[in-house]
Amino acid sequence: MEFLLQSEELEAADSIDVMRARIDAVDDAIIQLIIARTRLSVHIQAARISGGEPRIVLSRERAIRGRYRAALGAPGDGVADAVLRVCRGNG
Repeated sequence: MEFLLQSEELEAADSIDVMRARIDAVDDAIIQLIIARTRLSVHIQAARISGGEPRIVLSRERAIRGRYRAALGAPGDGVADAVLRVCRGNG
């Protein structure tokens, strides 16, 4: 019985390693998407500023928060805030 437990623990560890590798791959993709989003945001902000408009449009940010909240529930607010903060840049 002890051997079976050890074997199961090893299988679980292998499975955890595989799952962690998958999480790492997802995190890498998220990072690349945030970089792409930041670049787009910087261009939009520059266009708005050069057109005499404000750099940030709060109604747009509220809509973005709403999309994250609809998809992720209450934690979506925090995720949206973090994404917006990172992508907004230093302005």
